[in-house]
Amino acid sequence: MERVLEFLTDYQWWIYGILGLILLFYLRRALLARREGSRSIFKLEQEQARLRYTRSVITLAAVLLVMAAVFFVSNPVGSVLDPTTPVPTATLTSGPLTEATLTATPPQATMTPTATATQVLPTRPVRPTDTPAVAAATDAPVVRPAACPDPNVRITSPGVNQTVQGNVAVRGTANHENFQYYKIEVGPGGNPGDQQWTVVGQLHYGPVNGGVLETLNSGAYPPGTYTLRLVVVDQTGNFPQPCQVTISIQR
Repeated sequence: MERVLEFLTDYQWWIYGILGLILLFYLRRALLARREGSRSIFKLEQEQARLRYTRSVITLAAVLLVMAAVFFVSNPVGSVLDPTTPVPTATLTSGPLTEATLTATPPQATMTPTATATQVLPTRPVRPTDTPAVAAATDAPVVRPAACPDPNVRITSPGVNQTVQGNVAVRGTANHENFQYYKIEVGPGGNPGDQQWTVVGQLHYGPVNGGVLETLNSGAYPPGTYTLRLVVVDQTGNFPQPCQVTISIQR
């Protein structure tokens, strides 16, 4: 207990600094979520912004409680230790405890050979039967990406009229000069109406360049033709022309 109090007393300003950075981060996150909720026009986006705001406020309260606890524990006025009692220091520096810690270390050293043994297991010789599998992979059909007017708003995979099933990784680029967030939407048919679009997953507040934008669980939709849409929203709430691609879901 005394060592914990000494650590908090010696490094309390470092702890305050780290907790302060965490406090500023979640304060900014709460303000952004509140502003986004007031600007959003879709009910789903408003609910997600409200959820992020609530979580940020709870985290802020928890960080403040931790900072208060560190202050009262490290404050000499709140200390309950008797400085005239030498028992804790005597027991911590005694010889038997040092010998016990030295004898506990050899079992850790004996475990190291098992790690080298597991590294050799995955290797196996190359068999002639592996060659047809490589040849079959080269015969896969070429995926034609969607033709999008803005190079910063693109869906490169899945391709046009591609048949998908299971969990599908939607890849591409979502960026903007005044980027705020992007979202992937799905709608039934080849030309969904304005009220038929639904958000896949959640809103994303970081730009992506040639990577995974979202994962589509195609098993949650009946088989048929669907359209994926990428929308990138800027800081003013406007967005350039979205990128769309038509796909076919099968079971």
